[in-house]
Amino acid sequence: MDYTQLEGFDEKYAKVRIREHKKFGGKVIEVLYGAKDAEGNPVLPQEGTNDGHGRWFGIEVDGEKKMFSLQKPNETEVTYTTDSKENALEDMERTIDEKQALCREATSLLESTSKDAEESYQALVETWNALKDWATPKEQEFSRRFAEIKEEFAHRNEQVEENLKEKLAVLEQAKALGDSTNWKVTQAKFDELRKELFDIGHAGEKGKEVEKEFKQLVNEFNDKRKNYFAQLDETRASAKEKKEELIEKAKEVMALTNFKSASDKMVNLMNDWKAAGSAGHAVDQELWDAFNGIRNDFYEKRKNYFEERKETFDKSIEAKTALIEEAKKISEEKDYSKEKTERMKQLDQEWRKAGYSGKDKNDKLWEEFTAAKEVFWNAKHEESLKRFAEIIERKKENIKKLREDIEDLGIKEYETDVYDEIRGIQRRIEEKKEIVASLEKDIQELEEKMNRD
Repeated sequence: MDYTQLEGFDEKYAKVRIREHKKFGGKVIEVLYGAKDAEGNPVLPQEGTNDGHGRWFGIEVDGEKKMFSLQKPNETEVTYTTDSKENALEDMERTIDEKQALCREATSLLESTSKDAEESYQALVETWNALKDWATPKEQEFSRRFAEIKEEFAHRNEQVEENLKEKLAVLEQAKALGDSTNWKVTQAKFDELRKELFDIGHAGEKGKEVEKEFKQLVNEFNDKRKNYFAQLDETRASAKEKKEELIEKAKEVMALTNFKSASDKMVNLMNDWKAAGSAGHAVDQELWDAFNGIRNDFYEKRKNYFEERKETFDKSIEAKTALIEEAKKISEEKDYSKEKTERMKQLDQEWRKAGYSGKDKNDKLWEEFTAAKEVFWNAKHEESLKRFAEIIERKKENIKKLREDIEDLGIKEYETDVYDEIRGIQRRIEEKKEIVASLEKDIQELEEKMNRD
C-alpha cells in the first residue's frame, strides 16, 4: 500500500521521513500521520505523545513504495507484510550482506586452483537459493554477478593454463636480463615486463610462484645496481643530509625576531651550503628550492618588519611632537585651572599610548616633553605656594581677631555677676577657641603641604 493512499493521510499534517539507503539502492520511508489535538483538530504528530498518530513504515525501490508495517491512527494493532515483522529492514539488510558475501566467496573460488572449487561453488548456490528475495536493485546486481560467475567457472581452468604459459614466457625474458649492467635500459625493461606480467590474468598458485620468482630477479638486479652506485650514493647522501640540516636551521632562523643576529646566521648558512657539495642534480635543485625559498621569505619578512617598524615610529613621533607642542602652549597660557591641569595630566597618558619612537628620537622627544611640562608644573607650584601663603595669612588675621574677641569676652565675664550672662560669655569664648584651634590646624596642614611640594 502506498502511504499517500492511506485513509486520513494529509501531507499538511503528516511527518514524512525519507532517507537514502545505499545498501539496497533505494529509500527508507517512515510516515507519521492522523494526529489530532484535544479538540479533535488535525495537527502535526509528535513522537512520545498521546496524539493518536499512526505510522506507515516501508521502502521505495525504483519509484515503487513497499510497506513493511502499518499502525493506523488510534489503534494499537500493527499490520506486517513480511514474516520478519518489525525486523523487516534489518532482515533485508542482512540478506543483502549475505548475498554480497556469497558473490565474494564465489569470486574467490573462481580465482582458486583448488580441485574442489566447483563443489564449494555448488554449496554456495544452495545457500543462495535458500535466501529470501526482497527484489531490491542490489540483490538484482548480486544475482547477475552470481550468474556470471557460474558461466565463468566453465572457462576458468582453460584460461588459467593459458595465463600461466604467458607468465612463464615473461619470466624467461626477465632471467635473460640478469647479467646486464646497462642500469637505465635494464630497469626500463624490467618495468615493462612487470606491467606485462601483472596485466596477465589469474594463473592459479603456480602463477603466484612465477610472480614471486620475477620479484626475486628484480630484487637481485636492484642489489647489484645499488652496490655499483654505493660509493657515489654515499657521497651524495652525505651532501643531502648536510643540506637538509641547513634547511632545518634556516627554518629556525626564520622564527627569530632579532633580525641583526638572524641575518648574520643566514649568511653563515649560505656559506655552509656552498661548502656542502653536490647531492645530485635533481636532488640539489629540490633542496635549493626549499633552502632559497626560506631565505627569500626571511629577507621579505625582514624588509616588511623594518618598513612596519618605521611606519610605527613615524606615527609615534608625529603623535609625540603634537603632545609637546600642546604642552608648550598650555605652559605659555599660564592658566592653572582644574581643566588645564587635568589636560596636562592626560598628555602623559596619551604619551604612553603613542608607543616607542626609535632609539634615535625617543629620548630626545621625552626630554622636550618633560621640559615643556616642567614649565607648567613649576609655575603651578609657585602659584600654589603663593595662594597657600595668602590663605595662611588670612587665617592668621582671623586668629588674631578671634583672640582679641576672646580677651574682650574675658573682661566682660569679670564685669558681670549675672549667672546666665556669665554662662553665655563662656560658651562664646569656647566656640571662638574651637574656631582658633581649627584655623591653627588648617595653617599647620597648609604649611606641611607647602614643605612637601
